[in-house]
Amino acid sequence: MRRLAVVAAAWVLAGCAPHFDIGGGEWAKPGAGIQQTTVDAMDCARMASRAYWTPELFVGGVADAVRVKIEDTQMTSAYSQCMESRGYQPARS
Repeated sequence: MRRLAVVAAAWVLAGCAPHFDIGGGEWAKPGAGIQQTTVDAMDCARMASRAYWTPELFVGGVADAVRVKIEDTQMTSAYSQCMESRGYQPARS
């Protein structure tokens, strides 16, 4: 039963992980080629991966799931802000 709970928690958290398109397909900038878009996306993803902070509660369970979701939201927001600051706009709605 405990293994099932661990597997279920890992599956839920894996679905919550932020997705950064470093292939250059989700962001567009006039005059920017795929190579430049990919470089900028990688730089922004690198920056966003360090752009969060929540306290480590050491309690686990639901508290950690909430904390991870907050961190993912912070990283996604930082990534989007970085790409927009470089002149990119989302290519898809």
